[in-house]
Amino acid sequence: MPDSFRFSPRPNRAGEIHWRRWGRAAFDEASRTDTPILLNLTAVWCQWCHRMDETTYSDPALVQLINQDLIPMRVDADHNPHVQDRYIAGGWPTNAFLTPTGEVLWSGTYVPPDEFRSVAGGVLAAWRERRGELQAEIERRRKALEAARSRHPAVGLVRREAADDVVTATRDAFDPRNGGFGGEPKFPHGEAIEMLFVLGQRTRNPDWLEMAERTLDGMLAGELWDDVDGGFFRYTTAADWTGPHYEKMLEVNAGLLRAYALGAQLRGRADWRRTAERVVDWVERVLRLPEGLWGGSQDADEDYYRLEARARRKHARPTVDAVVYANWNAQWIAALAEAGGRLAREDWIGRAGAALDTLLAAMSAPDGLLYHHREPDDEPALSGLLTDAVEAMRAGLAVAQTTGRADALARVGTLAEALERLLWAEDGGFIDHRPSEDDVGALRYRDRPFELNAHAARALLDLTEATGERGYHAVAERILAVLSPLAGRYGVAGGAFALAVDEFFEPPLRIVVVGPREQTKPLRSAALALPDPERRVWTLERGGRLGALNFPAGGAPAAYACGLRSCSPPVRDPAELAAAVNAIR
Repeated sequence: MPDSFRFSPRPNRAGEIHWRRWGRAAFDEASRTDTPILLNLTAVWCQWCHRMDETTYSDPALVQLINQDLIPMRVDADHNPHVQDRYIAGGWPTNAFLTPTGEVLWSGTYVPPDEFRSVAGGVLAAWRERRGELQAEIERRRKALEAARSRHPAVGLVRREAADDVVTATRDAFDPRNGGFGGEPKFPHGEAIEMLFVLGQRTRNPDWLEMAERTLDGMLAGELWDDVDGGFFRYTTAADWTGPHYEKMLEVNAGLLRAYALGAQLRGRADWRRTAERVVDWVERVLRLPEGLWGGSQDADEDYYRLEARARRKHARPTVDAVVYANWNAQWIAALAEAGGRLAREDWIGRAGAALDTLLAAMSAPDGLLYHHREPDDEPALSGLLTDAVEAMRAGLAVAQTTGRADALARVGTLAEALERLLWAEDGGFIDHRPSEDDVGALRYRDRPFELNAHAARALLDLTEATGERGYHAVAERILAVLSPLAGRYGVAGGAFALAVDEFFEPPLRIVVVGPREQTKPLRSAALALPDPERRVWTLERGGRLGALNFPAGGAPAAYACGLRSCSPPVRDPAELAAAVNAIR
């Protein structure tokens, strides 16, 4: 079944707990029996989640206590990101005691058996003996939370200063010794690197370019990068990129493929190009599934990753999660297409285009959005999440740019219309999932994810430039105006917002290629290879208008380098395109 429980691959007794699935039935049972809920938010790749299964959830006395005195509910975080985002308490696993209506009584991450026994005893005693006091505190928190949710900042204009705040926070968080941002634990931030390259190159600020370069070098010099098998781990426990947590995620490697391919193109670094190629090799070799899509992750097997290359060959590889996740696959498709264009890898571009078709065929839902996940040999499940539609839009745009496919661009438009119809908030921006009468617990409250909305705004701005339809621009403007007062609290994680605001005020260089798709391939490849971190490449097979600009049909294939209001004369020789670009700057 798509929602079956998954436990540690090592011996454990966690399956003896009478786990319920997330849903109204479990909450109704808790209300009917007046019993607190134990929420276990877990992930198949998570080593500490496995340890929780093998220790605390295998303790016979605790298994009995949980089954007797609690309503245990197990939620796969990858399957249910909208639940995860509302309940996660610092990492995986998250273990939370909830009221029958879903309010948090206590939450933490890994809880060893003795501590769990103490916490559970305290929660149950408070629930039985101090109910009035607990309910008063819960009601106070609920009212404060609802007041905060209803107290939206006044929506005005898109503020460039808000993007400047993100750049300043990124600069302040930069680690000059090791590269990267922040202390320990140290996470890679691919979009922060892209932002520094974009703004550094445009403003000719060597400090920003150096921050991006030091970060790419630092990640390779430390232990985030697996130099034996290839691929990046999720994060490291130390600021110098050592002490990795060994899970490898498709989404992390997608972001870093984009960063290293961009750096290789802009700075001419052969070692960064090799890294990008090895990332692709690892994903293709390890995560690729028979149908042409990719699994979501590879397990964090500490014993395996501490072995040298020769010893690893004699050891079983860590388990791969063969579930297809629409958002992560779309991220990888976008990264593969974009990196293929930057590094002249037509094979990557072709693979990305084929995978986009497979993904949309397999995961499209009747409402115009996408299903989120699909187990092997099963039907897809859980439609209506913002993350899947936004990432599919980004993938479609990347494929449209690198292949010239009009149908890929049309699918992006269809997704944009579905988002506006189904997920648009009354006061602007997109909520994270399609509301349902079955929403229970914290899903009753609407959430407007900052980063996903920033990605949506960037995609809509690109769609405006690719189609000339100004309605998309108006939606993007509204989103960025809603996000602007909030940007200061996101720091390094606000890279997508800063890029969106930058592109709102200064639209990127456009290369418009006119002519039949196959005949224009040399011109399109030359445009994609331009060392410009912001360039966009759009193909019009029959000419036509893009906004105020008209591109004549007929004649030999041509490319036009376009600024905001004017374009170069037609360029028919790919070797002359760079000069045409320089002439309009």
